[in-house]
Amino acid sequence: MKTKLIFIIAIIAYSFTSFSQNPKEGYAIGKRILDLINQNKATELAELVNYPLQRPSPIPDIQNEKEFVAYFSTLFDAKFKKIIPKFSQKEVMARKGMFGMVGEVFTGEIWYDESGIYSVNYNSDREMALEKALNDKTKATIHPSLKDFESNIVMLKSKNLELRIDYTKDAKCRYASWSKGKPISQKPDLVLFGNQEISDAHPPFPFYVFKNKNWKYIVTEEFECEDCDILDRMLILEENGVVKSRILMRISK
Repeated sequence: MKTKLIFIIAIIAYSFTSFSQNPKEGYAIGKRILDLINQNKATELAELVNYPLQRPSPIPDIQNEKEFVAYFSTLFDAKFKKIIPKFSQKEVMARKGMFGMVGEVFTGEIWYDESGIYSVNYNSDREMALEKALNDKTKATIHPSLKDFESNIVMLKSKNLELRIDYTKDAKCRYASWSKGKPISQKPDLVLFGNQEISDAHPPFPFYVFKNKNWKYIVTEEFECEDCDILDRMLILEENGVVKSRILMRISK
């Protein structure tokens, strides 16, 4: 299917609080999706996914139908299938062309529209084990000052910069960067702490803000660029509120 921008709706579900669409339509589409999951029809379901389908960093995103089919059993397990029979029209939230499985039982596990799935926010035990294994691998190589991370948010690269955003074990949002050619095993050139914020866009998306004296470092996905990939990010540097630089960053997970 045509690649479309997707969002991790678990972060933004609270913003979708009104029903501007017909929930009956959302229920019909959602039931079809869940029926295919319950029947293990991975190949058929793969045709109803907007790629790339994001997975929690550092797990690689699912780029196409072939990868989706291979990852299907990791994505949806028996625990998820147990709640499928409880899906009803009351479990559908809708706004701005998007539907979400949100209600008394579902908590935003899948978001979709008439073209298919945009995001899967459910994490099976198998997927969480994979995430932990990849994070443990990073902890074995990253500089000791950064080994205390709890979860990885994103890794980004430009021609002259590599940066990492993560959450520490005490729930702090941290920015670390290295100049070109330096491995992450070396001490980072810059470490900052900041916050995750939510945009006013529809649908909204998370962005990250870090401060260093009079400077502000903003990592966002909201920008215009004809040659950019759908999952690129922009690092915006501001001094005293004035934009001094914009650096296109490629996701490296």
